[in-house]
Amino acid sequence: MNRYPYLLLLSFWFLISGCNPNAHETVVNRTPANWEFEKVDSLRIDILGNPVLADVEFGKVLIYDTQSREFLILNLQGEVQSRFIKDGDSFDNFGFPLLLPAFLNENQVMIPGTSGLLIYDLEGKMEAKIPHPEVLSGSTFTNFPGYSIDYLNSGDRKKILSKSFRIFESYVGQKEFYSRFRALEVLNLEDTTSRAWIPFPEDSRFKNGNGYIQSDFEPYFAADEKDVYLAFAGEPRLHQFAWLGDSLSYQITMDLKLPDFAEITGKPLEKLADVGVSTNLSTAAIRKVSLWGDRILVLFYPGLSTEQAEAITMEFQKGNREEALAMRKSFLGDRKMGMAVVDKTSFQQLGIAQFPDWVNPGGFVREGEDFWFQKAFNPDEEEDFLKIYKVKLVEK
Repeated sequence: MNRYPYLLLLSFWFLISGCNPNAHETVVNRTPANWEFEKVDSLRIDILGNPVLADVEFGKVLIYDTQSREFLILNLQGEVQSRFIKDGDSFDNFGFPLLLPAFLNENQVMIPGTSGLLIYDLEGKMEAKIPHPEVLSGSTFTNFPGYSIDYLNSGDRKKILSKSFRIFESYVGQKEFYSRFRALEVLNLEDTTSRAWIPFPEDSRFKNGNGYIQSDFEPYFAADEKDVYLAFAGEPRLHQFAWLGDSLSYQITMDLKLPDFAEITGKPLEKLADVGVSTNLSTAAIRKVSLWGDRILVLFYPGLSTEQAEAITMEFQKGNREEALAMRKSFLGDRKMGMAVVDKTSFQQLGIAQFPDWVNPGGFVREGEDFWFQKAFNPDEEEDFLKIYKVKLVEK
């Protein structure tokens, strides 16, 4: 069974959109706390392919198999409640996935694809199809656990929140792309109108074209009824925005203290010519932002710098595979993924949580106070099952 934890699917070319912050505040850390994950429960699902944990809510678990394009819905005892496949060119097919699916409510799941946002009942019957504001010529997709489309209840209305995939009649190698970029798409489910928000900040390194490698500038965010918190993958900074009706108002930016986080530099705009979007999962990146009570959690991979990644690529291109792998191992050393814990009220970083060896640290799903992780990947054994853990994060 192929379960490489950072499976990357690339198809054609595609991009995103963005935010206006120009203020920038550096926050001094308080005394770091010690954080520890404790196992509460586990589920095992027998399944072949490339299944990934997509969502847990309403007493249900949603698994998406990226190989067969199958949706599996289970109860919290691990019993399969329903399963369906969406493939081919039928009217109810979402096309190429842009994010993982998620529950919209206890009776519906949703997934964004190149053909639009599709909403299904739990048996796979299409109940709504909302086209994208722009025609998409292609896409990129990374299946980190929990990297799903989301929703927010705002009064009596429901907002769908997604990474924005608009390019605003531009393309990644064009100057206009970087000024038109918007990171967050907000869709009003009631009238299906949508708007893209949050451009690159004026002082962002990506404002000058350093964004054609999507894993460098990928936006990650979390939102509640009051605020949106967002970070761009290769910049260790966290931005806060406040909801003003259906619009967003920039509030503050803080520098995150992420141990061993390598520098992402990219290429200036004047050096870009006829480039296509690409992704490098070895470089340093923030990979998830999540809200947990009165805390903001920022998952990060310290990774390689831009220069280190380019040096390794050059060795591979010369045919020096062993030298390239040795160089990569030397650069990475013992760097591990971690998670910064930030206080929502004071906007101060409280410490760094390290992941236990028994979980896949690539992503997680938060359910109330609890977390759900996939089991750590075993490179030495093909497994015909998916195991997920229910976990608590405890301050020691």
